[in-house]
Amino acid sequence: MRVSVTLKGHLAEGRAPYDEPVTLAEGARTADLLAACGIDPRACIVVVNGVALTRGAPLSDGDRAQLYPAQAGG
Repeated sequence: MRVSVTLKGHLAEGRAPYDEPVTLAEGARTADLLAACGIDPRACIVVVNGVALTRGAPLSDGDRAQLYPAQAGG
């Protein structure tokens, strides 16, 4: 399956912002997407088709994912 990925914030620094889809195995989950992009899942928020998802959420062919750096503070 193919998932379109856009990196946001410091995740995009020094990297191409993934304008092309990432190819994953059928049945892949958000954690698989992060691994394919080389991103630590503890440092990232995954938004797929406009909805924030957990790291174990399933993905579908044609999904559009945005990866945001996790932030803390207040």
